Amino acid sequence: MVLSLTPPTDFDRFFNVFLLRLSLGYLLILLGLGYLFQPKTILRFNAFMRDYLFKDSYVLLNARRIGTTLLFCGFLLWLITFRMVH
Repeated sequence: MVLSLTPPTDFDRFFNVFLLRLSLGYLLILLGLGYLFQPKTILRFNAFMRDYLFKDSYVLLNARRIGTTLLFCGFLLWLITFRMVH
């Protein structure tokens, strides 16, 4: 339970969603500009992510661990969001 000096208001919930939308908007704008004007940079970033984060061997050997972790994080975020609404 989060302790605060004042009870949460609608503005607090709006502000949290606003920052999420704002940061996601910036990310999409930068990604779109990258695809339009710097496609080589996007390709290099894709190769980096494929080599270091999304290795096939890592995914094949640790699929159950990765899946369990992602499900746990997803349900945790879902519960936090559901709790904030009510």
